[in-house]
Amino acid sequence: MRWIPSAAPCRVHSNDTPPLLQQADLDAGKNGKVIVDGSEVEITPSMVDIKRQQKRLAGRSFVPSVIEPSFGIGRILYCIFEHSYYTREDDETRAVLRFTPVAAPVKATVFPLVQKEQLNALATKISAGLTAAGLSNLVDTTGNTIGKRYARTDEIGVPFAVTVDFKALEDGSVTVRERDSTSQIRVPIAEVADVIRRLVHGSAAWTEIAAAYPAVEKAAAAEEQ
Repeated sequence: MRWIPSAAPCRVHSNDTPPLLQQADLDAGKNGKVIVDGSEVEITPSMVDIKRQQKRLAGRSFVPSVIEPSFGIGRILYCIFEHSYYTREDDETRAVLRFTPVAAPVKATVFPLVQKEQLNALATKISAGLTAAGLSNLVDTTGNTIGKRYARTDEIGVPFAVTVDFKALEDGSVTVRERDSTSQIRVPIAEVADVIRRLVHGSAAWTEIAAAYPAVEKAAAAEEQ
């Protein structure tokens, strides 16, 4: 499109003619002609009003046409924590993280029932056997009651707890406790690492293992001490 002032036919304004120059022609009473698709259209001053204005833009809002959701490892871990958390039905203050054995960072804890040198030595020996089997574990030799130590490991999602009591000095067996059911069995010390390894790797279920070893009554296990 071109702007052509009719009063000055020798002067032709192309489509890049400054708007204020076009307005000056109109203010002088000169009609202009606009060439559109090869045809001339006459423009009078009453038809056109060209102004210079300034407009401040503080921002621009728009609706995105593409939404690309993304997430990192933190959100995945949060979902695992949220899905795994629950409290005991008989005591809402006792929180538990129900990690599967394969996903739990710590596979087992080892407790001497009380602070005795002989029991501590057996606990250290069992822990070394678990480590040799590739099973992460913790030894808790604090003076807290066994019930409090169970509750503390439940809170961090440890699936199995091994307790070394005085009977271990007599027959060489210890108790193995499963976190969610809180049921316990007696297992020979020499078999503890293999039993927990099978449970962690999924080659045996707790019900299967529990059927193969003697059960421990909860009263004897002092679960609520």
